[in-house]
Amino acid sequence: MNMNRTTTNLRSKIVYMLFGVFCLFILTGSHHFETELSKRYPTFDLTDSFVFESERPGYTTFIMDVNPTASKDNKEIFGSDGLYSFHIASDLTFAKGLTYTVRFKGKDFELGHVDGPNAAIGQQGETIGTGTIGHTVTMNNGIKMWVGVARDPFMGNAVGLRAFKKDLNEGKFDVHAFDNKQDFFANRMIGAIVLEIPNKLLSEQVYYFTTTAMKIDDGWQQINRMANPLLTHLFFGNNTPEIYEHIHHRPHTDYERKYAISNTVLRAVSLAGTQPDPVAYADAVANKLMPDVLPYTIGTPAQFSDEKINGRKLSNDVMDVMLTLFSGTNVTDYANTSDRYQAAFPYVVPVE
Repeated sequence: MNMNRTTTNLRSKIVYMLFGVFCLFILTGSHHFETELSKRYPTFDLTDSFVFESERPGYTTFIMDVNPTASKDNKEIFGSDGLYSFHIASDLTFAKGLTYTVRFKGKDFELGHVDGPNAAIGQQGETIGTGTIGHTVTMNNGIKMWVGVARDPFMGNAVGLRAFKKDLNEGKFDVHAFDNKQDFFANRMIGAIVLEIPNKLLSEQVYYFTTTAMKIDDGWQQINRMANPLLTHLFFGNNTPEIYEHIHHRPHTDYERKYAISNTVLRAVSLAGTQPDPVAYADAVANKLMPDVLPYTIGTPAQFSDEKINGRKLSNDVMDVMLTLFSGTNVTDYANTSDRYQAAFPYVVPVE
């Protein structure tokens, strides 16, 4: 027997298995790898969205996190052949508002502006400023911007969530799935795009979501979109067609997919026995989360909780919130190492 070949084959199998486990775990993060396009183009895979009152009076901060494969050694954190868009609507008709777009060319980027919150896929708009990754820049209209690699602020027990979902599929509601108390994201990194926008440029009430897009072959395609964390991974269950539809459309069509959320919540609360009227509760949760946007009243303290969603701060333990909403009772994943943010701009923790 060739022992060297046997050892090499064994090592290859172990590496392959570990990689498979890694991919399986990362799939149960806040918002990772929902479709084939996001798996193929991780630099355009959205991971989180945040909106909250800035440290500076009279400003609001919007953050888009991308690329769950990011590290300080990556040659490319952001894709140079696509678009990252901040959609900020003034109401739920999505008729009024604005879109800020970011396009990268190597380490340099351009900030664009489009009138209207539902800018067409691939529409960059008028260029209103430029900058370089890793450096803070202030645009002529007062927008302060930072782009770079940062510690992932998301807190989440990915291993526990996977076990929790497996139990639900087998007809069991078991919160002991989270007893391992592991925060899978404690040492992970992401690419962050931070905009600190003067309130005078915004309406009093905003509804915020993010998208990414690439030009593939002869046309632009939306790679991902996001607002509420864990929506596709938890509330859509294993409904792959609906996840695909959700990712590749915009919030004005979300009413078509409310039933998918109602169905998964109904199963969870029915198995848990936590609600006297499971159908009414499931419908109420679907109405709370759809359309999939982050509502925020400008100038107020941000709060993302099971009782109220008014923006989202970096410190919010959103997995606990979403598990509680989903289950109809208080649930924690015991992942609460909320040390990956700072009080001052750029609010995320840069990785040098």
